[in-house]
Amino acid sequence: MENNLIKEEWINGNIMMSPRPQYNHIEINGELYSNLKNYFNGKCKVVMEGSLFLTKDNPNDVKRDLNKLKELISGKGAELVPDIAVYCDKQQIFKRGFLGVPQLVVEVLSPSNSEDDTIKKKDIYEKFGVPEYWIASPMSKIVYVYNLEDGRYNLAGEYKFLEQDIKSSRFDDLVVDIKNIDLFECNEDDDIIF
Repeated sequence: MENNLIKEEWINGNIMMSPRPQYNHIEINGELYSNLKNYFNGKCKVVMEGSLFLTKDNPNDVKRDLNKLKELISGKGAELVPDIAVYCDKQQIFKRGFLGVPQLVVEVLSPSNSEDDTIKKKDIYEKFGVPEYWIASPMSKIVYVYNLEDGRYNLAGEYKFLEQDIKSSRFDDLVVDIKNIDLFECNEDDDIIF
């Protein structure tokens, strides 16, 4: 598989490869990104598919210590590429992407690797203390909103994105409306891959 067709991520030294997204994934991702970008309006950075180097260390301390930064990057312990992430601390930005823990992460599931987002990445976001995690499923047309309580994710809400507004568990007035999203409806015979 060519490099431009895959997304490469690392957890505990193990590589996770994702195929390029299909139409519904792209449409959902774009709609959520647009809504979040409008809501945060420059107060926080909203990023699509930016490299995230998870660490509980202070981003400034990591950037000042070249050995620590090099170890974090080359160690491939927790380098993820969230579909969407929200960073409210500008100190998290560095040349390769972002350091530390974002305030909100959104992952849009793909049929071929949904376990990566619902189990592996969910566990690592929980471990590093990402306060809010959304999982959007094009297959079930539901967004699952998790919030971190006492170091564990709890399901704060399930939202049918063609029928309901999505409500943040962390940002009181953040409501995302994607009821008019234009999704491709698959038939049972649409298993042919082009």
